[in-house]
Amino acid sequence: MSIPVLQRLCHRLLLCAALGLGAAPVLAAPALQRVELPLPSGAVLRAHWLPVEGDARRPAVLALHGCGGLYAKGGGLSVRYRETAERLHAAGYAVLMPDSFGSRGVREVCQTRYRERSVDVAQRAQDARAALAWLAAQPQVDVQRIGVLGWSNGATTTLTLLEQRRAHPEAGEPPLAGAAVFYPGCAPLHKRQALLENTPLLMLLGALDDWTPPQPCVDFARGLQARAGSDVSVHVYQDSYHGFDGMASVRLRTDVPNGALAQGVHQGGNPKARTEALAALDAFWSRVLGTRAAP
Repeated sequence: MSIPVLQRLCHRLLLCAALGLGAAPVLAAPALQRVELPLPSGAVLRAHWLPVEGDARRPAVLALHGCGGLYAKGGGLSVRYRETAERLHAAGYAVLMPDSFGSRGVREVCQTRYRERSVDVAQRAQDARAALAWLAAQPQVDVQRIGVLGWSNGATTTLTLLEQRRAHPEAGEPPLAGAAVFYPGCAPLHKRQALLENTPLLMLLGALDDWTPPQPCVDFARGLQARAGSDVSVHVYQDSYHGFDGMASVRLRTDVPNGALAQGVHQGGNPKARTEALAALDAFWSRVLGTRAAP
Protein backbone atom coordinates (compact mmCIF):
# COMPACT_ATOMS: atom_id res chain seq x y z
CA MET A 1 0.00 0.00 0.00
CA SER A 2 1.44 3.40 -0.99
CA ILE A 3 2.05 6.14 1.58
CA PRO A 4 -0.69 8.53 0.22
CA VAL A 5 -3.27 5.73 0.24
CA LEU A 6 -2.26 4.77 3.77
CA GLN A 7 -2.55 8.39 4.88
CA ARG A 8 -6.10 8.64 3.45
CA LEU A 9 -7.03 5.39 5.17
CA CYS A 10 -5.74 6.67 8.51
CA HIS A 11 -7.65 9.93 8.06
CA ARG A 12 -10.93 8.10 7.46
CA LEU A 13 -10.37 5.81 10.46
CA LEU A 14 -9.64 8.80 12.69
CA LEU A 15 -12.81 10.52 11.47
CA CYS A 16 -14.86 7.42 12.23
CA ALA A 17 -13.39 7.31 15.72
CA ALA A 18 -14.19 10.98 16.27
CA LEU A 19 -17.78 10.39 15.17
CA GLY A 20 -18.10 7.41 17.48
CA LEU A 21 -18.63 5.01 14.57
CA GLY A 22 -15.82 2.60 15.43
CA ALA A 23 -13.75 0.83 12.80
CA ALA A 24 -16.31 1.22 10.01
CA PRO A 25 -15.51 0.38 6.38
CA VAL A 26 -13.60 3.15 4.62
CA LEU A 27 -16.11 4.95 2.39
CA ALA A 28 -16.01 8.24 0.55
CA ALA A 29 -17.69 11.06 2.46
CA PRO A 30 -21.13 11.90 0.99
CA ALA A 31 -21.20 15.02 -1.15
CA LEU A 32 -23.47 17.85 -0.06
CA GLN A 33 -25.42 19.55 -2.83
CA ARG A 34 -25.83 23.32 -3.01
CA VAL A 35 -29.46 24.35 -3.34
CA GLU A 36 -31.39 27.63 -3.32
CA LEU A 37 -34.60 28.01 -1.31
CA PRO A 38 -37.16 30.75 -2.04
CA LEU A 39 -38.07 33.10 0.82
CA PRO A 40 -41.43 34.89 1.13
CA SER A 41 -39.60 38.20 0.63
CA GLY A 42 -38.49 37.09 -2.82
CA ALA A 43 -34.88 36.65 -1.68
CA VAL A 44 -33.01 33.38 -1.96
CA LEU A 45 -31.70 31.30 0.95
CA ARG A 46 -28.66 29.24 0.00
CA ALA A 47 -28.27 25.86 1.68
CA HIS A 48 -26.40 22.55 1.63
CA TRP A 49 -28.53 19.47 0.99
CA LEU A 50 -27.60 15.85 1.65
CA PRO A 51 -30.41 13.46 0.65
CA VAL A 52 -30.48 9.76 1.40
CA GLU A 53 -30.14 7.45 -1.59
CA GLY A 54 -33.04 5.25 -2.66
CA ASP A 55 -36.72 5.62 -3.47
CA ALA A 56 -38.13 5.30 0.06
CA ARG A 57 -39.18 8.42 1.95
CA ARG A 58 -36.67 9.09 4.71
CA PRO A 59 -36.55 11.23 7.87
CA ALA A 60 -34.78 14.58 7.56
CA VAL A 61 -33.01 16.98 9.92
CA LEU A 62 -32.87 20.74 9.42
CA ALA A 63 -29.58 21.90 10.99
CA LEU A 64 -29.10 25.57 11.98
CA HIS A 65 -25.59 26.98 12.36
CA GLY A 66 -24.32 29.12 15.23
CA CYS A 67 -23.21 32.76 15.23
CA GLY A 68 -19.94 31.84 13.50
CA GLY A 69 -21.78 30.80 10.34
CA LEU A 70 -21.46 27.57 8.39
CA TYR A 71 -17.92 27.99 7.16
CA ALA A 72 -14.37 27.73 8.44
CA LYS A 73 -11.82 30.43 7.64
CA GLY A 74 -10.61 28.44 4.64
CA GLY A 75 -14.06 28.59 3.05
CA GLY A 76 -15.22 24.99 3.51
CA LEU A 77 -17.88 23.81 5.91
CA SER A 78 -16.77 23.98 9.54
CA VAL A 79 -15.78 20.62 11.00
CA ARG A 80 -18.80 20.54 13.36
CA TYR A 81 -21.30 20.83 10.50
CA ARG A 82 -19.55 18.44 8.14
CA GLU A 83 -19.28 15.86 10.92
CA THR A 84 -22.93 16.35 11.78
CA ALA A 85 -24.03 15.88 8.18
CA GLU A 86 -21.99 12.68 7.87
CA ARG A 87 -23.22 11.33 11.21
CA LEU A 88 -26.89 11.98 10.40
CA HIS A 89 -26.53 10.64 6.87
CA ALA A 90 -24.92 7.44 8.18
CA ALA A 91 -27.97 6.97 10.43
CA GLY A 92 -30.31 7.22 7.46
CA TYR A 93 -31.43 10.86 7.76
CA ALA A 94 -31.41 13.47 5.03
CA VAL A 95 -29.82 16.78 6.10
CA LEU A 96 -30.50 20.39 5.11
CA MET A 97 -28.17 23.16 6.31
CA PRO A 98 -29.30 26.70 5.39
CA ASP A 99 -26.77 29.53 5.28
CA SER A 100 -28.67 32.42 6.87
CA PHE A 101 -25.60 34.65 7.06
CA GLY A 102 -23.82 34.07 3.74
CA SER A 103 -27.13 34.42 1.88
CA ARG A 104 -27.25 38.00 3.20
CA GLY A 105 -23.57 38.81 2.66
CA VAL A 106 -22.64 38.29 6.33
CA ARG A 107 -19.87 35.90 7.41
CA GLU A 108 -20.51 35.72 11.16
CA VAL A 109 -22.04 37.77 14.00
CA CYS A 110 -20.31 36.44 17.12
CA GLN A 111 -18.32 39.64 17.57
CA THR A 112 -21.36 41.91 17.12
CA ARG A 113 -23.57 42.97 20.02
CA TYR A 114 -27.04 41.46 19.92
CA ARG A 115 -28.83 44.76 19.31
CA GLU A 116 -26.47 45.65 16.43
CA ARG A 117 -26.78 42.41 14.45
CA SER A 118 -28.12 42.72 10.91
CA VAL A 119 -29.53 39.16 11.01
CA ASP A 120 -31.49 38.28 14.16
CA VAL A 121 -33.07 35.05 15.40
CA ALA A 122 -36.57 36.15 14.33
CA GLN A 123 -35.33 36.43 10.72
CA ARG A 124 -33.53 33.12 11.02
CA ALA A 125 -36.70 31.49 12.34
CA GLN A 126 -38.44 32.65 9.16
CA ASP A 127 -35.58 31.11 7.17
CA ALA A 128 -36.18 27.87 9.07
CA ARG A 129 -39.88 27.92 8.22
CA ALA A 130 -39.06 28.35 4.53
CA ALA A 131 -36.52 25.52 4.79
CA LEU A 132 -39.11 23.24 6.41
CA ALA A 133 -41.56 23.97 3.59
CA TRP A 134 -38.83 23.13 1.06
CA LEU A 135 -38.03 19.89 2.88
CA ALA A 136 -41.69 18.87 2.96
CA ALA A 137 -41.86 19.30 -0.81
CA GLN A 138 -38.99 16.88 -1.48
CA PRO A 139 -40.30 13.51 -2.71
CA GLN A 140 -37.64 11.57 -0.79
CA VAL A 141 -38.51 13.16 2.59
CA ASP A 142 -41.03 11.66 5.02
CA VAL A 143 -42.99 14.77 5.98
CA GLN A 144 -44.06 13.17 9.28
CA ARG A 145 -40.45 12.68 10.37
CA ILE A 146 -38.64 16.01 10.22
CA GLY A 147 -36.48 17.27 13.08
CA VAL A 148 -34.63 20.53 13.78
CA LEU A 149 -31.14 20.81 15.29
CA GLY A 150 -29.41 24.03 16.32
CA TRP A 151 -26.23 25.26 18.01
CA SER A 152 -26.00 28.48 20.05
CA ASN A 153 -27.53 31.21 17.84
CA GLY A 154 -29.06 28.44 15.74
CA ALA A 155 -30.37 26.82 18.92
CA THR A 156 -32.01 30.07 20.03
CA THR A 157 -33.41 30.28 16.50
CA THR A 158 -34.84 26.77 16.91
CA LEU A 159 -36.66 27.75 20.12
CA THR A 160 -37.87 30.96 18.47
CA LEU A 161 -39.12 28.86 15.55
CA LEU A 162 -41.17 26.74 17.97
CA GLU A 163 -42.55 29.93 19.54
CA GLN A 164 -43.46 31.41 16.13
CA ARG A 165 -45.11 28.20 14.94
CA ARG A 166 -47.27 28.04 18.06
CA ALA A 167 -48.27 31.71 17.93
CA HIS A 168 -48.73 31.96 14.16
CA PRO A 169 -49.30 28.56 12.54
CA GLU A 170 -49.33 28.54 8.76
CA ALA A 171 -51.59 26.41 6.60
CA GLY A 172 -49.83 23.38 5.17
CA GLU A 173 -46.83 23.75 7.46
CA PRO A 174 -45.21 20.35 8.07
CA PRO A 175 -45.32 18.95 11.61
CA LEU A 176 -42.11 18.64 13.59
CA ALA A 177 -41.16 15.27 15.04
CA GLY A 178 -38.65 16.81 17.45
CA ALA A 179 -36.09 19.55 18.10
CA ALA A 180 -32.63 19.37 19.69
CA VAL A 181 -30.56 22.35 20.81
CA PHE A 182 -26.98 22.84 21.97
CA TYR A 183 -26.44 25.73 24.44
CA PRO A 184 -29.12 28.23 23.32
CA GLY A 185 -29.58 31.67 24.82
CA CYS A 186 -32.76 31.18 26.85
CA ALA A 187 -32.84 34.33 29.00
CA PRO A 188 -35.24 36.35 26.77
CA LEU A 189 -37.51 33.34 26.24
CA HIS A 190 -37.61 32.62 29.97
CA LYS A 191 -38.19 36.28 30.82
CA ARG A 192 -41.25 36.54 28.58
CA GLN A 193 -42.40 33.02 29.52
CA ALA A 194 -42.54 32.05 25.89
CA LEU A 195 -44.91 29.27 24.87
CA LEU A 196 -43.52 26.78 22.39
CA GLU A 197 -45.08 24.35 19.97
CA ASN A 198 -45.55 21.09 21.84
CA THR A 199 -42.95 18.88 20.16
CA PRO A 200 -40.29 16.66 21.78
CA LEU A 201 -37.39 18.89 22.81
CA LEU A 202 -33.85 17.99 23.87
CA MET A 203 -31.59 20.62 25.48
CA LEU A 204 -27.83 19.98 25.75
CA LEU A 205 -26.10 22.53 28.00
CA GLY A 206 -22.66 23.21 29.49
CA ALA A 207 -22.55 23.77 33.25
CA LEU A 208 -19.68 26.32 32.96
CA ASP A 209 -21.04 28.13 29.90
CA ASP A 210 -20.40 31.86 30.37
CA TRP A 211 -21.59 32.82 26.87
CA THR A 212 -25.15 31.44 27.06
CA PRO A 213 -25.43 30.38 30.72
CA PRO A 214 -27.41 27.19 31.35
CA GLN A 215 -29.59 28.31 34.26
CA PRO A 216 -32.11 30.34 32.21
CA CYS A 217 -32.57 27.29 29.98
CA VAL A 218 -33.01 24.99 32.98
CA ASP A 219 -35.61 27.36 34.44
CA PHE A 220 -37.32 27.82 31.08
CA ALA A 221 -37.44 24.04 30.56
CA ARG A 222 -39.06 23.56 33.98
CA GLY A 223 -41.87 25.85 32.90
CA LEU A 224 -42.30 23.89 29.68
CA GLN A 225 -42.22 20.57 31.55
CA ALA A 226 -45.07 21.76 33.77
CA ARG A 227 -47.40 21.74 30.77
CA ALA A 228 -49.52 18.61 30.41
CA GLY A 229 -48.21 16.27 27.76
CA SER A 230 -44.86 18.06 27.39
CA ASP A 231 -41.77 16.11 26.28
CA VAL A 232 -38.74 18.16 27.33
CA SER A 233 -35.37 16.66 28.31
CA VAL A 234 -32.43 18.64 29.67
CA HIS A 235 -28.82 17.45 29.97
CA VAL A 236 -26.32 19.70 31.75
CA TYR A 237 -22.70 18.56 31.30
CA GLN A 238 -20.29 19.28 34.12
CA ASP A 239 -16.90 20.99 33.51
CA SER A 240 -18.19 22.09 30.10
CA TYR A 241 -18.11 25.47 28.37
CA HIS A 242 -19.81 26.79 25.23
CA GLY A 243 -18.96 24.50 22.31
CA PHE A 244 -18.30 21.46 24.52
CA ASP A 245 -19.34 19.16 21.65
CA GLY A 246 -16.37 20.33 19.57
CA MET A 247 -12.78 19.10 19.69
CA ALA A 248 -10.88 22.38 20.02
CA SER A 249 -9.19 23.24 23.31
CA VAL A 250 -10.97 25.64 25.65
CA ARG A 251 -9.86 29.25 25.15
CA LEU A 252 -10.92 32.67 26.35
CA ARG A 253 -12.45 34.75 23.57
CA THR A 254 -12.06 38.43 24.36
CA ASP A 255 -13.65 39.36 20.99
CA VAL A 256 -17.16 38.31 22.03
CA PRO A 257 -19.15 41.11 23.75
CA ASN A 258 -22.30 39.15 24.58
CA GLY A 259 -21.23 36.90 27.44
CA ALA A 260 -21.92 36.93 31.15
CA LEU A 261 -18.45 38.33 31.95
CA ALA A 262 -16.89 41.60 30.85
CA GLN A 263 -13.55 40.00 29.94
CA GLY A 264 -15.04 37.67 27.31
CA VAL A 265 -16.31 34.12 27.02
CA HIS A 266 -14.81 30.64 27.16
CA GLN A 267 -15.28 28.28 24.23
CA GLY A 268 -14.01 24.76 23.61
CA GLY A 269 -14.61 21.06 23.80
CA ASN A 270 -14.90 18.52 26.57
CA PRO A 271 -14.25 14.99 25.21
CA LYS A 272 -16.37 13.24 27.85
CA ALA A 273 -19.30 15.63 27.47
CA ARG A 274 -19.00 15.44 23.68
CA THR A 275 -19.28 11.65 23.72
CA GLU A 276 -22.23 11.69 26.12
CA ALA A 277 -24.05 14.48 24.30
CA LEU A 278 -23.70 12.87 20.88
CA ALA A 279 -24.98 9.59 22.32
CA ALA A 280 -27.97 11.41 23.84
CA LEU A 281 -28.60 13.13 20.51
CA ASP A 282 -28.42 9.84 18.59
CA ALA A 283 -30.90 8.26 21.01
CA PHE A 284 -33.24 11.25 20.68
CA TRP A 285 -33.29 11.09 16.87
CA SER A 286 -33.81 7.34 17.00
CA ARG A 287 -36.81 7.87 19.27
CA VAL A 288 -38.50 10.70 17.39
CA LEU A 289 -37.45 9.98 13.81
CA GLY A 290 -36.92 6.21 13.87
CA THR A 291 -33.92 4.20 12.77
CA ARG A 292 -32.60 3.50 9.33
CA ALA A 293 -34.58 0.92 7.39
CA ALA A 294 -32.71 -2.22 6.38
CA PRO A 295 -31.46 -2.14 2.76
